[in-house]
Amino acid sequence: MNKERKLAYLALLATAILWGIAPPIIKYTFSFITPFSFLFYRFLIAFGLVFFPFILRLKKFKPGKKDLGSYFFLAFLCAPLNLGLLFLGIQRTTAIDASLISIISPVLIILGGAFFLKEQVTKNERIGIGLALSGTFLTIIQPMLERKADIGPNIIGNLLVLLGTFSWVVFSLLIKKKHRLDPFLLTCFSYLVGLICVFPFFLIEKASLSSLALPGILYMAIFCSVFANFFYVFGFSKIEASEATVFTYLQPVFSVPLSVLLLNEKITPAFVFGATLIMLGVFICELRLPARH
Repeated sequence: MNKERKLAYLALLATAILWGIAPPIIKYTFSFITPFSFLFYRFLIAFGLVFFPFILRLKKFKPGKKDLGSYFFLAFLCAPLNLGLLFLGIQRTTAIDASLISIISPVLIILGGAFFLKEQVTKNERIGIGLALSGTFLTIIQPMLERKADIGPNIIGNLLVLLGTFSWVVFSLLIKKKHRLDPFLLTCFSYLVGLICVFPFFLIEKASLSSLALPGILYMAIFCSVFANFFYVFGFSKIEASEATVFTYLQPVFSVPLSVLLLNEKITPAFVFGATLIMLGVFICELRLPARH
């Protein structure tokens, strides 16, 4: 294994860790701040960090009107829509459920590629997709199976997280068709569009900024938005895309223990069964990977 591939693996592992522990950190921070205020400060800090490189990059590439439209639309899918749904979902459900539902995005990308991009789906992938979707459905209705007193918010939260995942899947499929767009510019546009879109909701919430919310905001703005995105783009560019997606499945390995320790969330039999179906499904999907040398 050469040095470049090792660095790619390390970068993608770092991404899995940083994004993996994000759901419990988001959930914990909601004790001190409202969702859209959280997002507003996250986008504000992240955009402030990339502002000058963003301007220099714009001057260098000078995207036309058509490309600008693509940047803004994809940025909307990637940031305010995806993260807005995710944050609203995590507010209502458990961080454990949110992290589990989110990792099916690579499986949904395979399914979307078959329907919209006419990509070939193997028998293994069809079986894996069926298992993963079954596990996701079980995870969503988990509150009903456990007969919780107030199941409404949990199920709604799970559905919102799933919708946010769909938004990311659409974004990823469109990226395949818009490969000429610059990844760094797209990242910067996502922060800018996110800032614009959540600003009205930020004004409506009129939430004060508690110092107790700052660690969570800074973690999401700096480590998840800047470092994790950089690591992901670097790792994704150095190894095969199909191999890079495998690291997505590691995220619950880091989110579940932290959710138990930080939030005192419980691992239930229904969750274990749903998680087993999802992980088995994605494992079967990944059997399509050729051997690496």
